[in-house]
This record gives sequence, structure tokens and C-alpha cells, in this order.
Amino acid sequence: MALILAFVFLAVLGAIGISFLYRMRLEDRAVSNYQDSLKADYLTQAGIERAIAELRNDTNEYDDLYEPWARGFQESLGEGNYEVSEAENPGENEKGERLGIFDEASKINLNVVGTGKYHEGWTPWEINLGAITAINKQLGSDGIDNDEDGKTDEENEGVQAIMKYRYGEDGAPGIKDVDDDQDRMVLQSDGIDNDADGEVDEPDEGVDEPDEYLPTRPYGDDNPFNTVEEMRLIRGIGDKTFKKIKDYLTIYSYDKNVDKEGNLRININTASAFTISQALREVGISPEVADQMAANVVDFRDEDNRPTECNGKYGLECTPYINEVMPHFTTSVSMAVAGLAKGGIRFLEEKIREKVKEKINEKIKIDSSPILEEVKKGTSEKEKELKLELDKIIKRHESRDEVDRQISAIFRIMGEKVAEAAEAKKVKVDIEIEWIELFNPYDSRCKIGGWKIKTFRGTKRVGGTIAPRSFKLIFNMVIRMEGKTIGREILNDYRDTVILRNKQGDVVDKVSYRNYGAPWNAFEKNDPRVREFVSNLPGGSPRFRNWFWMPDIGEGKDKNDYSSFYVKNKPFANIGEIGFIHAGKQWRTIKLIQGGDWKILDKITVADPPQLPVRGRININTASKKVLEALPGIDSSLAKAIINYGDRKGPFNEIGEILEILLMAKLGFNGKDDDEDGYVDEEDETEAIFRSLSNLITARSNCFTIVSQGKVMRSEEVVAEKKIKVVVDRGASPIKIKYYRELPED
Repeated sequence: MALILAFVFLAVLGAIGISFLYRMRLEDRAVSNYQDSLKADYLTQAGIERAIAELRNDTNEYDDLYEPWARGFQESLGEGNYEVSEAENPGENEKGERLGIFDEASKINLNVVGTGKYHEGWTPWEINLGAITAINKQLGSDGIDNDEDGKTDEENEGVQAIMKYRYGEDGAPGIKDVDDDQDRMVLQSDGIDNDADGEVDEPDEGVDEPDEYLPTRPYGDDNPFNTVEEMRLIRGIGDKTFKKIKDYLTIYSYDKNVDKEGNLRININTASAFTISQALREVGISPEVADQMAANVVDFRDEDNRPTECNGKYGLECTPYINEVMPHFTTSVSMAVAGLAKGGIRFLEEKIREKVKEKINEKIKIDSSPILEEVKKGTSEKEKELKLELDKIIKRHESRDEVDRQISAIFRIMGEKVAEAAEAKKVKVDIEIEWIELFNPYDSRCKIGGWKIKTFRGTKRVGGTIAPRSFKLIFNMVIRMEGKTIGREILNDYRDTVILRNKQGDVVDKVSYRNYGAPWNAFEKNDPRVREFVSNLPGGSPRFRNWFWMPDIGEGKDKNDYSSFYVKNKPFANIGEIGFIHAGKQWRTIKLIQGGDWKILDKITVADPPQLPVRGRININTASKKVLEALPGIDSSLAKAIINYGDRKGPFNEIGEILEILLMAKLGFNGKDDDEDGYVDEEDETEAIFRSLSNLITARSNCFTIVSQGKVMRSEEVVAEKKIKVVVDRGASPIKIKYYRELPED
């Protein structure tokens, strides 16, 4: 019994020992697994930190898929490795999250994107979510009323369902029928199609508009997306559809309004002319041209119709311009005293008209009726003074004739042959004609009541109105007779500076000439906006188009193309509208085309205030073809051209460089009047596509998704692995983690 008990005791001890050893082995394995898991986590975290370091050290002014951060990396460390690099050929059905660093600005921002309506490219609302076709394809063919509007499988139903989810039960941004952000009065009078519905400044623009949807501070029942994965909650979007669309969507993208050097851009809707000029000089524009452009920018946007002055340069408003100056059209007329006695003023007027017509026909071979009308008007205005002087001349000559007759009678008595005068005495009259022609090239009337013209000789008041694309002749006539000058010159015969001022005293136009005393020379402009004469020709072209009117040599299609005469008198809707600004040269606006002035664009913005980042701009260096096609005016061919440019020539260093793609100007070469302004394929049509997307794109990004994986290896086998997804905001200081998630194993 004792032996049996001993064996039983030993067996129990053995079982306890074996159990203890087994538990120890399990504990050891658990500890080892925990250690391996911890190592895998640390390896994964190391990958994330390395990725953040790569992004922090990327100081280029652009972000591009050929940079080191985009290629990713794989590194061995201790007993394992970490990897943050996308597979070379990821399959569509690849399981789990792809490894790598992904630019959030290469995607469409769910919280700001719209339904496909676009007009002026005012905000990222005009980016088209429907370009991700899988959304509508799935929800528009599932037999379900996903957007709960009473209709099933309608066009664009997927996008509408997303908008419905975003805007809540009332289906409107903010609280329905309420001006949540109190901007109705501004938006319905700012000259911008803020809601992209094709109407500008319609009543109640600003109520239930896209700008009332604020993801960071929602009004009413608005329901902003907090993660992209929240898309799964939308009716009709399952796992299959979500996997197809998730890589094209984000909620994190935003762009700072800073230039390549990191300096805040200036708002061309609010900045002073001096500030704008300084910005233009920074991109290599000469001070003189920069000052003129800056003054023109301010006058393009403001509504006061008063030219802005910038360092001696005067801006362009919707006003008439000095178009032609005739300083010294002179002639002389010899008239019989008998004729004067008989016809008086009418006789003198006819003689002057006859002589002027002769000189005009001799010198310029044109219709002289405008000048003859002014001669008639000028003599009639001076009629009273002329009549008095003519009466004096007639009396003087009548008394001389009486003496002559008496002497003649005496000589006849004496037998001398003295003939009677065969003709009456002649009187010489010198006439100098001057004119200043004003031209209104715009399509609306210009009032000039209370305006003045200043020259070396003095000041002359003008008034009335000038009809669209019409002329007004400021005419002056000086008559010099025996011992008397009637009238006063307003222009110096040799040289002068002619200044046109409005009734407030602002300089509207200022131009100088040097004549060297030559008669009959008229000084003419080509582009009336430029403050210089380009020609001086005998006789000129009073009241009709100048001989050197040549818009087709510059930006016009032909001599009847007035399309470049555009002053908006409202804020800029996008930075691309800077292309409407006259550059101070003959028929030359700021050129936003290949080889043009696009470097200006990096310095300007219309964001207000500029310090506030703009959510949802798309990085043209990193966006896929599908995402690029979501931008206004970008079709498949143009999206390919943008991608090919980056592949062939390198990244876009700034957004303006996209204009180096010739296809961007295609609307200026398609034989159509795309902007419906009456002119086909004019210069501003070549810039139309860029204008529509100029507010919506960027070349540098701030937020990136990092998907890192760490693995612990033994004997070439994976014993532990971990995958983590984070979204980092590189634009914050210090870099901020906006999203963190441990992913399940593939």
C-alpha cells in the first residue's frame, strides 16, 4: 500500500509538474507572441515616423508622384522590417489597404464637392463628384430610391444620395430657407455666380447655397463626413462599390494660399494697387508695367468708375479715351469786300468751308463732312463777333474805295487813262482749326458732363454723353483777320500734353505729342487704352476709326473685334480672370497661354481672407485621370495631356504651368463662339478652360495618408505583423495626426 501510495503521489507530482511545464510553455509562447506583436507594432510605427520624416524633409514647392515620399521604402530593422511602399502592379481585387504614402489632395473631397454644376470655378463645389462613375453606376441601377426623392434609378442618383446624406433631412445646406451665414446681401450683388447655377446675382443668392455647408461647424441638420468609410452608411453603397471608389475620395484635403516661397498670396479683390504692383514685380515684371497692370486690376474690380493712380500710372475704367489730336490744321482765305458786304457771315463761312474742303481733299482724301459741320458750327458760334469785325473791314474798304473813285475822276478830267478797279479789294483771313477726338470703345454710354481737357494753353470744359463705340469731337477754330484774332487756341502747335479729367478731377487719359510746327498733322492712337500716339498723318480721321486701328495685330480677330474692351466693375470670380487685364501695351492683355504671363498666378488669390485655407483643391501633379476629369472643362484627352506633361517634362512647379499644355487653349481654336459674346476663337476663349479651374487646383499638398506594415521574421518566416493607417497634416506645425487606425490582417 505504501508503495502504491508512493507511486500515486509521484504520479500526481508528475502530472502537476507536467501541467506546470505546459503552462510555462504557454506563458513563454504568449510572452514571445506579445513581444513579437510589440516588435511588429514598433516596426510599423517606425515606418510611420520614417514616412513623416520624408514628408517633413520634402521642401519642394510642389508634390509629385516621382518624389522619394511617393516611391515609399522598405527597411530591415532588428528581427524584422517595416514597409511603406505601394506594390508595383496592385490588382483591383487586392485585399486590404495598400501600403504607401498617398496624397489626399489627389482625391475629391467629399465635404466640399458638388453635383457637377459649374460656371465660373468660384469654389471646389464646382468639382464634379459624378466623375467617379462607379457611384452613379451602382446606385443608379439597383432598383432603390437611394436619394429618397420619390424616383428610382434616375440619372446622377448616387451623387444625389451623397448630397442628401450630407445635408440632412431638409436636403439643404444649413437650415432650409435660412441665410445661415448672413451673406445674402453680399452674394446677390458681387457679380459672381456663387452657386454655379448659371445666374449671376439672382434674388436670394446666398440662401441655401453651398457655402452654408461648413464641415467644421455645421448648421442645422447638416451631417459632414468624419471619415471616408462613413460612405458605407449611404443607402445602396456596399463593400464592392466602396472598394471601387474609396481611393478617389477624401475629407482631409486643403490648400494654403501661399506662393512658392511660402509667402501669403495677395487677394486681388481687396489689395491696394501698390501691393499688387509689388507682387507683380516679384515675378520679373518691370516697375512701369507692374504699376499700370496694378491700377488696371483695381479699376477692373471696383465700381466707382474713377481711374486709380499707381506711381503715375492711371487705371482703365469704362470711360472714353483721347483718340486723336489735330493741333495745327491751318489755311488762309482771300475774300472780296464786295462779297462780304453782300453775304456777310454766310459768305465768309462758305469761303472757309470751301478752303477747308480743298485742304482736306488735298491732304487726306477723305469725307470732309465732319469737319465742315464743325466749321459751320464754329463760325455760327462766333457770328456776333465776326459780324462786328467784318463790318469794320467793309467800312474801311468802302472809305478807301471812295477816295480811289475821287482820284480816278480827277485823272479822267486831266485826260489820264485810269481804269476803274476790275474787282473789289481782297481781304486775307487766316483760319486755324484744332480738334481733340474722344472715343468710347465700350458697349455702354459714357457720360462726360463736367469733364475737362487740360493742355499747355489752358482748360476746356466738355459735356454730354458718348454713345457706345462712338466718337466726340472737341473742335476749336481760331480766325485771324486784319488787326483782330477771334477765338483762342487750345493746343500748342509744336508740342503739348493733353490731359482728360473727369468731374472729380481724376486723370482719365494723358498723352503727349511733338509736332515740330508741321501743319495738318493729326496724332492718332492705335489701341485707345495706351497712353501714346502711334502715328501722325495729314488730316487724321475725325469722327471715324483711326487709320492705325489694328486689333488683329494684337489680340483681336479683326478690325470689328471689341471683345478686349472689358471692365467688369465687380470682384474677380477666379484668378484666371486676371487674363482680362490690359497690360498697357498695344492690344495686349495679360496672357494666360503657353509662354505667357502665368507666373503672376502664383502671387494672387481671390480667397477671403487669404489666411484661411481652401478645402478641396486638387493637386494636378498627383491626381488620377478620373479625378482630373472632375474639374470643369477637363475631358479625357486633356486629363491625359496633363498626366503626360508630368511624365515627360516633370512636375508642375506652380498651377500656372498647366497653361504650357497647348490643349488647354483648345476653345480658342475650335471655330465656335464658346462664350457667346459674338466673336469666334478670340484670345479670351483660349483662357476659358483655365479660368474655370484656376481656383480649384494646386501643385502642393498638406495632408497625406500613410499605410505602414511591420513584420517580425524568424527563419525567413513571418511570426508577427501589424498594419496601421494614419492621415497626417504636414501643413500644421508641428505635424498633426488627423486619423489613426490599426488595420486587420489581410
